[in-house]
Amino acid sequence: MAKRHTKEKKYIALPEEAIHKIESMVKTWTYDTKAFVRSRLNQYRPPNPLISLLKNFFFFAFFMKRKQKRMNILNNPQILIDWKKRFLYSGEINPAASWNRIIEKELTTPEYHYLIAVLDRELTDLHVPVELEKIFEKIYRVHIRKEHLEDPDVPKAPIMLIEGTSGSGKSATAKEALEKVVFRNEVIPTVDWRKKRDEILGGYSLFTQLEDVDPEFAMQIAKKKKTDFYLRLAKIPILKWIFRKRIMHNLTDFEDLGILVDMSVITPNDYQTALSGEPGNYFKRAMGHPKVTSIRHIEEAHSAFGKSGSGSDGMEKQQRTLIDTSNIVLDEIIDGRRDCFIIATSDQSHRFDAAIYRRFVEKGVIIDISKYWMNPENLKKIIILEIRRYQIPTKFKPDSQQLDAAADKIYAIFRERSLKITPAYVRKLIESITSIQGDFVLEFLDDAVLIRKAFQLVAKNVYGELYDKVVDQMDRNLNWEAYVGDIKDKFSEMANNCFHYGVSEDKGVVLTGPPGSGKTYLVRTWLSSNRKVHDIATSPSALQDPSSPVHGAVSNLEKVYDIAKMIAPTVIFFDEGDALAPRRSGTGGHPSDALTNKFLNIIDGEIPLNKVFTVLTTNRLDILDPALIRSKRLKTLDISGHMRQKDVFEIIKKQFENVPHPRQFGVEKIIETAQGICNTPADYTSFTEKAIALCSTEFKVLLKLRDLKSSTQDEKYNFVKLNFKTVLGILDAIKAPPLIKSKIKHDLKNFVEHYDTILENVNHISREHDYPIVVAHLESARREISQSPTRKGTIQLNEFLETELSQEPQVGFIIGVGANDLTGMLLPIATSLTGRVENAPIIVTGAVATPSAETAQMDMAVKMTNQSAQEALTMVKNYIQGLCPDISIPWLFGDFLQRYSIHHQLLSASYNVGGPSAGYALALNTLSVLLQIPLCNDFGITGAPWTKGVRKDEIGGSVIIGGHRKKTEKVLLYLRRMYMPLLNYQDLEPEFLIGYWQRDKDIIAVTHFADLMSEILFLDKAHNEMREDLIKKRIKYKTEKYYDSQNTPDLKEDIIQAKKIMRKRAEDEILKRVNAIRFYLQDPGREKYISHEKIFQTYIKAN
Repeated sequence: MAKRHTKEKKYIALPEEAIHKIESMVKTWTYDTKAFVRSRLNQYRPPNPLISLLKNFFFFAFFMKRKQKRMNILNNPQILIDWKKRFLYSGEINPAASWNRIIEKELTTPEYHYLIAVLDRELTDLHVPVELEKIFEKIYRVHIRKEHLEDPDVPKAPIMLIEGTSGSGKSATAKEALEKVVFRNEVIPTVDWRKKRDEILGGYSLFTQLEDVDPEFAMQIAKKKKTDFYLRLAKIPILKWIFRKRIMHNLTDFEDLGILVDMSVITPNDYQTALSGEPGNYFKRAMGHPKVTSIRHIEEAHSAFGKSGSGSDGMEKQQRTLIDTSNIVLDEIIDGRRDCFIIATSDQSHRFDAAIYRRFVEKGVIIDISKYWMNPENLKKIIILEIRRYQIPTKFKPDSQQLDAAADKIYAIFRERSLKITPAYVRKLIESITSIQGDFVLEFLDDAVLIRKAFQLVAKNVYGELYDKVVDQMDRNLNWEAYVGDIKDKFSEMANNCFHYGVSEDKGVVLTGPPGSGKTYLVRTWLSSNRKVHDIATSPSALQDPSSPVHGAVSNLEKVYDIAKMIAPTVIFFDEGDALAPRRSGTGGHPSDALTNKFLNIIDGEIPLNKVFTVLTTNRLDILDPALIRSKRLKTLDISGHMRQKDVFEIIKKQFENVPHPRQFGVEKIIETAQGICNTPADYTSFTEKAIALCSTEFKVLLKLRDLKSSTQDEKYNFVKLNFKTVLGILDAIKAPPLIKSKIKHDLKNFVEHYDTILENVNHISREHDYPIVVAHLESARREISQSPTRKGTIQLNEFLETELSQEPQVGFIIGVGANDLTGMLLPIATSLTGRVENAPIIVTGAVATPSAETAQMDMAVKMTNQSAQEALTMVKNYIQGLCPDISIPWLFGDFLQRYSIHHQLLSASYNVGGPSAGYALALNTLSVLLQIPLCNDFGITGAPWTKGVRKDEIGGSVIIGGHRKKTEKVLLYLRRMYMPLLNYQDLEPEFLIGYWQRDKDIIAVTHFADLMSEILFLDKAHNEMREDLIKKRIKYKTEKYYDSQNTPDLKEDIIQAKKIMRKRAEDEILKRVNAIRFYLQDPGREKYISHEKIFQTYIKAN
């Protein structure tokens, strides 16, 4: 441990002219010169006192006068910077010896000490806030020097916590406060009393006494002699104890005498260890002996005082030993059993153990250092300190209005950027302005462009590596028009509100959507059109600090936002946004909670973010913390990646804009070929790029093929062997005879035999324009993309489900549809009546629930689909009950189904597409199998019905569901009609709908279950013809309404009337079949094993 004396007053006797000479000389030096000379003075090694004494004696004996030292070198800047002249003057070759000789020649011992004191004062690089200095002074007097003060501001115990953000100057200010208040000696120059006495008595007789001429000066000399005597006596070990009363009585200013204290800085390295239980012991050892007066500065105090978790791993146990030891040490200080003054500094005081933090609150003092910098007087001191470092033309005086105005402007600049005032930021800002302009004047602080450039330098200097890693890293080589879709206009509006119109609610946005939907692409296209806006692109994983996985990320997040504020306007782009702010745990103790809390705190902030726009991307909005997307935080934009037909056309057209190869097909052919493998903008872009790349590669290989004309057969064979796949592509593209292709595939050597024939087919191709992109390239691109491991399973599943679509109307067979993150998925449902199984009236199969945590979402879908199947049966009974008010339908079907189970089979390998949205499909299938009425096979349906409705005659009201757009696109790839709840239908854009109407396909809104009866039951030829006519009329009516063209007279009324007639026909058929079941159950002589279909044939005819 370092033993240090507290501050003392050192009196240096100097002639008045020497004092003035040193002061004026130092004023002429630049900041760098002062620092240089101080370093030389501190490195000076004085010669042996005896040798110096002998030298001075011989000089005096020879010349009869004292040797004069005139500071010739120190007063001459030219010699100071010219090493050759210094060596010549000193006669020394060694640089250190040369400076030793110069200082020895130039300065007396008192001048040497006073010059160091003056330089220390001038080069003070840190300002201690006046408020903090007063607190340190009181603690020093009461708890170090043991004085008694009746002052309520003195803390009860010498424990101090200084908190503040990173860069706020906590540790540096605490160290400087200790040096200034406790340790730095006060050097006081006093007039050389011998020389002044001789000057005073010079005009009087030899026997005149000083008391007679200047009694006041005589008393000062006597007091100085007495003080010096007792100061020397106090430093002699035995005598100071014998004469202690006399010493204390004569030393009127007790601070003339310093005391010895044990001073050290404690860092985490002093107590962190892998040994079990040892951190506490190491920490206690670092605190020193309890009976020795000591001062301990604990840096990163959250490491020693941080709360521990409830876990049983090694780190938690280690932290608990630290907490226990820290509590004991603090209690010893509070009770007076340990003579120690603790200064703890931390930027993460929220991590403190509650009991430890409470001790600082109740017995010590907690200081938020950042509040001190809001005092203009402290800010002005920082400005003066920084300006003094540069030799600039403009001078600022400490008490000038110019300095007041500079402080006000700096406050305004930081407030505009939502930055906290810290000494580091202010000083770097002044340094940057000075380095750019060569001066620092008030007008510079009004120049927004200059301030922005200066802050860029500040950010680079303060956060060098992090700045280079994250700032302006996004690719901006895109056009705004390159992004297809209206969502970009909403994004642009939000960004413009933030940057240009001061709308505080638009702080940022969460872009949610599946991979490849264009989330990042959207941000890149906007930035490409806004070059003056900086971007910061990073992710939670990139913010991680291996040495501190959790709190390192929190600290880096704060730094990232400080950089963004400095270089604003800025877009901060976070990929993997769900990892940045995941849903917080219920207890609040999960490590990731710290990152979420910090992010929310930054977004809300005491000072609102200004011209900083935050963008998060995620494909898992459900695991993002809900607080983040609440009102006045971040908004949400769904980038589904599913586009209107015209958007797909635009993307494909742009891909072919600068392609030199012509294409021999329309955009429609590309869309048709890409069906099933392309769902997002990235998918279509990848597909077209693949087809173009195949054509381009084939053209280059084709040119090389022609160059093989004079090559040997082996060279031709080797070439085709290494380019076999591309050569086959060329043969497909030029439509070579199938026999040649077959022979080459069978044996490569056949290529050599048919080389001339192949060459004849490609001789006309010399330019890229001569080799078009053909359908074969599209088909090859589809094959290659389909073979990708990430797509193969999904594509095979879709192809399987497409083959399972019903080829004719059937009883209990319907096409439901679900959706996952990427696309819609067909959900064929086959429903049958089977013998009662294990007392289960309803059975749902098609997936297996498992207990693993990873499949919790699928398990939920299984349970919800089972529930939907039960609700479907109830809803069907309620619907039929409304048609037959005189019959108890629940009893009727209860008796009928005693021996049966309704078995729903979902033909999907991805069961999570089931759930509530399969409710309508399950209900229709239930009705179909109960009454043996076939369902049409040209429609898909989604929706979750109520078991009742908003009105008693509207059983099965529709409930809004999700993914309706993706579901629609999937169904209408293969079928003609798509049914969905009314609210979902209203959410679809007219442009989306018209694309299907033009292809004679329709999307129909469902309000309740009975609304479906007129259109989906397959009854007879007349009914089918009426349905076809209804579909055509409805599409025509919607199209006319969309184009606002001349309406066909009475078309709407015809549609309404047709629906009424068809519904009446359907419900009459239902009633006939319900009555047939009733008559069957009432027939005492009914056949026990009669088939379900036979029941209706027999009892409908009989009645």
